This record gives sequence, structure tokens and C-alpha cells, in this order.
Amino acid sequence: MVHLAFLVAWPDHFIHEDSAAYIIQTESILRGQYLEDVMKRPYGVAAFLALLSKLFGPHILVFVIAQHLMSVGTALFVAGIVRFAGAPRFFALLAFCLAALHGRIVHYDNTIGAETISNFLVSLAAFIAAGAALRKWPALPSAAAVGLTLGAVMTCRSAAVGQAAVILLWLVVVLDAGLLRRLGVLALAGLLASAVYLTPAAINLAIGKRPAGNETLAVMAFVVGYSGDFEHGVHLDRKAQARGYVEQMRAEDTPRGWPDIEVYQWPFGAMHRLAKAGDSDTDLERVVRDIFVETLTTPSTLYRHLTKHFLREMFFLLFDANSVARRTPSPQGYEFFTERDRFPFFGSPTGLKPGQLIQDDYKPWWPLSRLLPTADQLQLNLNRLFARGYAPSSDLVALCCGLKVSTEYDDRPGVMLWLSSATLVLALVLLIGVPASHAGWVRRSSGRLVAGGTLMILLAMVSAAFPTFLIYGLNRYAYYVIPFLAGSSAILGSVVFDWLRARAGRADRGEA
Repeated sequence: MVHLAFLVAWPDHFIHEDSAAYIIQTESILRGQYLEDVMKRPYGVAAFLALLSKLFGPHILVFVIAQHLMSVGTALFVAGIVRFAGAPRFFALLAFCLAALHGRIVHYDNTIGAETISNFLVSLAAFIAAGAALRKWPALPSAAAVGLTLGAVMTCRSAAVGQAAVILLWLVVVLDAGLLRRLGVLALAGLLASAVYLTPAAINLAIGKRPAGNETLAVMAFVVGYSGDFEHGVHLDRKAQARGYVEQMRAEDTPRGWPDIEVYQWPFGAMHRLAKAGDSDTDLERVVRDIFVETLTTPSTLYRHLTKHFLREMFFLLFDANSVARRTPSPQGYEFFTERDRFPFFGSPTGLKPGQLIQDDYKPWWPLSRLLPTADQLQLNLNRLFARGYAPSSDLVALCCGLKVSTEYDDRPGVMLWLSSATLVLALVLLIGVPASHAGWVRRSSGRLVAGGTLMILLAMVSAAFPTFLIYGLNRYAYYVIPFLAGSSAILGSVVFDWLRARAGRADRGEA
């Protein structure tokens, strides 16, 4: 209902700044112009949208509705993992609600991008791995399913390689089997993941399609600008051209980062200042790659990147500690992109107005019409639901019982702060409690809870670490983290519940 409320409140703001790339790829596939495609995006999202178009028709509403449904599926998989870990049903339900109803989740589900399908596939792979490790599902079929799923997610978002590595290594460590069987599981899953990931490249090679490039140059530019040494090392003549600009921008940095997203992207300016007259794109990419490798392999620059950039941006992202990191644009802010990037092939923009989807399409069958609300009543209920923390507002919103919550569009820390804090507490409990329990100092926690909590924590941390290490802690990257923070928070609740129940049991025995 929350997802539906969001959909009908902004029924035509489905395009954000990166959506066009995926939709152009999809249209080129459907029109048979695949060879002419020049977008720099993995093909997984476009292939998925093309499949939806073949099944249900090429319309942007089809894409968005599918994303909302997949997002609910992601929350179900996370809840399933929590349940597999041995948590009571209440905490699995808590994980589902936290993962499905977070404002940033619903916001980006309503726009075309790689976020929703990537989270869905990662959570599916983690769910299958948890079933194999914690519920004794057959190891080899599970490994094959995990490998195929991880290969699919990496065709949608190459940065998912970190999440894939976490799931595979966790499965190998936790799986109750001999060493050879564990290695076989790892090899099978890794082989199938690689095969799926390389399939688009193999198809392109077979049909003679030249690669259009990727976003590697842009990613490397951030690391070079933020932490590269412009006084020493390779390409000193080129570095001299950009040194003044880089020093100026680094001097404007503050403990809370730069003031807005445009300033955060200043490394692009540094990259272009490295170019010389007559340089091709390949020449510039080679120069930036050389400095990028130098930055990561030189202890001083790597240390600078970790301390001055990475750790700070991780803190910004996870704890809503920076206005740029936590600020989610209002969907009304996407009107510019909707009007600029028009796709009549997919019926975008649709021309729908708020409430029109319900009035035009909500027509329940006669036996149900007596039980269900009318279109006007349903629209009113959705409007009321939407006002509880999802509508853009500069004020706190009354939730219930005197509790007020921050919306995801204002300039206050939101629910992300509490999810990350709970995850940090769980990590400390596991780091301290597991060794202490083995030493006999405290009661030993369930092994399944420890394994499930570890998986959730690792997935959350690596989901945040990749973008913050390579770029910065933008609010959109929180999307990849929130479902696993929700799972960690629910498992922490289960651990505390177990501790309280054990404490109450000891007290009862003492009285007896």
C-alpha cells in the first residue's frame, strides 16, 4: 500500500539523471538497433526491461510496477534469511517492514535504474545461500542457483562483485560439509557466475559489436582527484596542469564534506585538466588509469584515501551525517529529466495526474466491489498513508502516539541512522560476544543467529564500501545498504530477546 501510494502520488516522475541510459539501451534492443547502441552501461537492466516489454508491452508503467514488486520481494528474501537464522517470526516481520517501507527504498523503486533489480538479485542469492547453509538445502543445486543469480546481478551492476564475493565466501565458511565439497560449491558457483557475467561480451564478440566503453574512467577520476599525488610520480607534466585546481578544491573540503552534489563531482574537472591537445579518449583513460593505480599502490596516497575520504564518506552514508549524503531529491525535481528525456516508445511521459491511476484503473469485480473501498475511498486512504513520512516536508510528520518522524526529503537524519546504529551494536555483540561465549564468560548465542547476522552485516558494509571508496556516500547508494541493515537490526532484536528470555529463565530457576 505504501508503494502504491507513492506510485499514484507521482505517476509520471519515473526518470532520474541516470535512467535514460537503460531506457535507450532497451529501445535499441527492441527496435533491432542493438549494434548502434553507444551507452556505457551493463546490459542486464536493459535485457530485463526488454523481457518485460515482450511479456506485457513496452510501457514505462510496466517497468515501474515491476520494480515496486521486486522491492517487496527483496524485503521478503531478507525476512526469510532472518527466519532461517532462527529468529522468531516477529523479528522476520520486523525485517520485512524495515526493508520494504523505508522512504529511500520506495523513492528509487519509482524511478528506472539498476538499484531495484540489483538488490532483488543479491537478496535472492543470499536467501538461497542461507537456505543451503542454515536449512541444509542440497549444496550443489544451491551453489548453481547462487552462481547464476550472482552472474545476473553483475550484468546489471558491476560493483555488485563485492556483494557476490561476500555471499560466496560466507557460504563456503558456514556450509556444513567437508573441505572438498566446500571448494566444489565455490568453484561451481564462481564458474556459473562468470559464465553469465561474460555472456553479453561473448554475444557482442560473436556478432561484431564493438564495446561502447564503460564508466571505469569516471570512477577512477574520483579516486585520482580526491587522493592522487600531484607532486610526484607518473605523468608529472600532466599533473602540473591540474595541480592548482586540485589544491584549491582540496582546500575547500571540510570535515563535513562539500556543500552540494555538484561540488562533490569536481574530480571530473581535474581529469579534463590532465588532457593535452590532440589526446583521444583512450589516451586520457590511460593517463587516469596510471595515476589511479599509482594512488592505490602507494602507501601514503592509499592511507590518505582511506582516512580523508573513505571512512568519512562511510560515516556520512551510514549515519546520515552529511546533508549531501542524506538528501533525496523530491520526485518533483525529476520533472526536468522527464521532460528532457522523452521516450514515446514507452509512453513516457504518460501525462497521468495524481489520483488518475486509481480513478481510471481501479474497477474491482462485482462480488468484491461490495467489500472493497470505492475509488474515492481508496485514493483518500492512500493519501493519508502517503502523508506518514513519505511526502516532501520541511517539518517532522506525526506518525502515531505522539511520535514524529523525519521524512526522506528534509535535512534531518532519518531512519537510516537507527538502522546503522543497530547494525553497529550487532557487530560489536558478535565481535565481543562470540569469543566470550567460547571462553565460557557469557551464554553462547545460537550459531545460526551468528551466521545470519554476520551475513547481513557483511552485505551491508560491502554495499556501502564500494561506492564510498570509489566515489562518495550519495543517498542513492544507501538504497543498496538498507535491506541488509534491516536484516541486521531484526537479528539484533532476536539476540536481545534470547538474552532476556535466558535471563528470565535463570531467575525462575533461582526462585524455584
